[in-house]
Amino acid sequence: MYFYFSPSERKGIILLSGILVLIIFAPSLYRYLKPRNDLKITINQLAELDSLSKNVGYSKSENTTLEPFVFDPNTATDNELKQLGFSDKNIATLKNYLSKGGKIKSIEGLKKIYGIDTSLVNKLSSYIQIENSFQSKKSFADSAKVEKKKIVEPLELNSADSVSLVKLYRIGPTLASKIIAYRKQLGGFLNLNQLNEIWGFDEDILFDLQGKIYVDANKANRINLNTVSENELKTHPYFKYKLARILVNYRNQHGRFSNFNDLLKIKVINDSILNRIKIYGVIE
Repeated sequence: MYFYFSPSERKGIILLSGILVLIIFAPSLYRYLKPRNDLKITINQLAELDSLSKNVGYSKSENTTLEPFVFDPNTATDNELKQLGFSDKNIATLKNYLSKGGKIKSIEGLKKIYGIDTSLVNKLSSYIQIENSFQSKKSFADSAKVEKKKIVEPLELNSADSVSLVKLYRIGPTLASKIIAYRKQLGGFLNLNQLNEIWGFDEDILFDLQGKIYVDANKANRINLNTVSENELKTHPYFKYKLARILVNYRNQHGRFSNFNDLLKIKVINDSILNRIKIYGVIE
């Protein structure tokens, strides 16, 4: 028994053998052609590298939280808050709140600051020491008088002017003018949540104004659907042009509305649209 290889097979075997030899001897050949250069470094250079590594470590630790310490969020500096772990955004929000006349009176009050890291506040709760500005050596009666002077009556939005609105926390001239303009379009506010319909009025602003503003719905104007004109109705944010036109045309064709159920006879009006109409509409 013997092995026979064709000419093409013999060529393949020779080529494969050559590749195997090249693979086996390639590392030795590479080391011969590219001898290794040992890294030479002096003791002084090692000392410099050690010093550099310490400096790098120190610079990184500047942005890490240090050992917690007692602080008052009303008086702590930006650097102190940063060392305690507060983010730049949290610090900016807190400082903006304090600059507007706000005051942190409790740990829960600090948690209510918009966007604050509540988990960090919980972690630092045992280190938070808020000075009670109302404590004094005066008698309880005198303290009560001082406290009473600081109480500000909440502002009624349907009768407030721009000057009164600007005095509110986080309400500047631009937002005050938007509130008055939207109030005019509506004919008056029915509830505080309607402020969220104003572009630029965020929900957290309404949260910060709790107890400082209120709405007297009796001062808002209602719309008599039997007498209002199309031009008057289409400017109202809750009706707009298309709905105003349909209501007035239907009334002109079929006569006065007797009750709100008459509106459901109009094809385009469903229960959802009817509920929206009822907010300001009346039938008299």
